[in-house]
Amino acid sequence: MDKIIGKKIDLKKTILGTGIIIIGLIGLLYGPAIISILSLAISGFFALWIVYGKGATLSIFCKPKSPIKITIKYFLLNIVLSFSVSLFLQYVLKWNLSGNPANEGFQLLALFVIPIMLLGEELFSIYFFSIFSSKFSVPIASVLSAIIFGLIHYSTYNNGNILHTLVHILLIQGVARLLFNQAAIKSNSILTSWGVHILFDFFALLTAYFLG
Repeated sequence: MDKIIGKKIDLKKTILGTGIIIIGLIGLLYGPAIISILSLAISGFFALWIVYGKGATLSIFCKPKSPIKITIKYFLLNIVLSFSVSLFLQYVLKWNLSGNPANEGFQLLALFVIPIMLLGEELFSIYFFSIFSSKFSVPIASVLSAIIFGLIHYSTYNNGNILHTLVHILLIQGVARLLFNQAAIKSNSILTSWGVHILFDFFALLTAYFLG
């Protein structure tokens, strides 16, 4: 992570990389199943490669520092914060929130598909985090990437009310992204944030399955 965060970048390469990753996002949202599963992971990897080069891109997959400690810490933090916000919005403000349709039915195929798709989300987010960090401080860059990460979940959690949906995705998915970013920074590896992301999504999936 330290080879891409806060580094100077070439504008032309950044425009090309951003175009590629946006195409990958379109593939995720609107493509057939096989493209939807793979598009963001592939486009995110090549976008980083174009902007930062082979060595720096591969370095984000290096052996993480204190992976178990960091993974447990940010996984538990994410559970506490996301469930607290969800309970507040639903039972205090009485908002009718939409859940993730993927949580409505557990299938064994999800054990293989979800990690690939989450790697794509990690690469997508780390790409924008790194790009923003070339112009802004790390905290601001993290917040900006978290906003983008939250917004790409709009269609998934849209309940018909624009304000409620935006608050929902920014306070839950956006805040989760801040924690994922911190996990990556602290461990100096995307593998840790990816691990936290996988654990949390499977926890949410299994919780929804067993509760109902």
